[in-house]
Amino acid sequence: MPAPFSETSFQPLARLLDYARYFFGGLLIVTAALLTWQHYGMEKVVDLTGDHFPVFIEDDRNSGGASVGRIERRGQDLVVHCLISRKSEWPYCKLGLSFLKGATGLDMSRFDYMSIDGGYAGPGTPRFAIVLAQAEEGLTRLDQWQTYKINQIDALDLPPDGGTLVVPLKWFGVAQWWKDMAQPALEHSAVNIDNVARAEVLISGGGKEGAHAFTLHHLRLHGKLITLDALLMGLVATWVVCAVGWLAVLTLSLRSQLRNSRAAVALLKTVNEALELEARDLAGQAHIDPLTGVLNRQGLRAALMSTSSLLADPMVMIFIDIDHFKSINDTHGHDVGDDVLRKFANVIASGIRSSDRLVRWGGEEFLIVCPMTNVYQGRILAENLRTALHRQTWPAGLHVTASFGVAQHRERDEVGVVIKRADMELYRAKQAGRDRVCAYIAADMTAQAAAA
Repeated sequence: MPAPFSETSFQPLARLLDYARYFFGGLLIVTAALLTWQHYGMEKVVDLTGDHFPVFIEDDRNSGGASVGRIERRGQDLVVHCLISRKSEWPYCKLGLSFLKGATGLDMSRFDYMSIDGGYAGPGTPRFAIVLAQAEEGLTRLDQWQTYKINQIDALDLPPDGGTLVVPLKWFGVAQWWKDMAQPALEHSAVNIDNVARAEVLISGGGKEGAHAFTLHHLRLHGKLITLDALLMGLVATWVVCAVGWLAVLTLSLRSQLRNSRAAVALLKTVNEALELEARDLAGQAHIDPLTGVLNRQGLRAALMSTSSLLADPMVMIFIDIDHFKSINDTHGHDVGDDVLRKFANVIASGIRSSDRLVRWGGEEFLIVCPMTNVYQGRILAENLRTALHRQTWPAGLHVTASFGVAQHRERDEVGVVIKRADMELYRAKQAGRDRVCAYIAADMTAQAAAA
């Protein structure tokens, strides 16, 4: 018979618990110290000016203008002299810095913001623009300038007292004129600055004719040696490994001490269930957008693979884009923007069926997958959702609207084709003035509807 349990039988377990308290207490202190260091220190700064990268000057003579630009070096300063002429509708001079070595540019995605120290003298305004030209795999041909993705910020003003202008990199957006010209695929339409071939500072002096001088003391990138996301991922992984390791050690200890006891079996079962529950929770979190609580792209992919009924025809996809969302962030701040995204997702989720799937596609874009729904029903649903947005009370007294694009999955269509059609209809809705619904209806669909 197994020996009866006594108080000394659990002494090794008590020691393990004491060690765990000390260990996890120390790990908590290390975690807090690393997060504090990351927030207040751990700075990484790259100076783009000086002698670090080649510089060049361009002006509007390349496009039929008559403005003349030249560069002068004064120590570490770069001075752009620009003689503006109104011969061109958009006169300018452009200071460029080249980062390209072979096919590799500068990865700016790990930085948070850039700082600009400079001064302006001339008859116009100190307003300028910054362009980051991205060399993107699958899009850019190095010998064709129009294939470089143009990420741009317009209408920046130097501080009148000659101070430092701070420009967060998340302010950059893909230039609409470039989208209209290049017609990029959906995967190339979002901002990406992980392989920047060159940076350009465009000076126009407000279009005032005459001599303008833009002095650039420093153009710097600021970030962290370790990004917050990378640090959090490392800390979470460390905590999970330590927790699972400690649970494994605890499990082995319990198996050794309670091998012949019902209590051992029950306790081990509890530990195993806890581990399985944690694994399921972590797996579920990977499919959910943490801000809005709806599915992310990975979640949609998992749902499509595991639930064949989602692809049962007829099936409709509805692409949604919040109108003028960038201006909400720019005017009211990203906290208000996040509140708008959360409420927007709640309003849309409450207006669809339990069989439908709502996905945050990225930024302010959402996608609804509606099984057993044709394009006409999808258009009615989109109109109802658009109307529901008008009835809501939004943060900061905002009036929030959205544009909708509807497309139906047809026999032998790939899902990507349907998504692209819905995105094209969304673009058509925005071009038509926003706050409206556009749907892709093929000629044979119209004939079938008329026959019905």
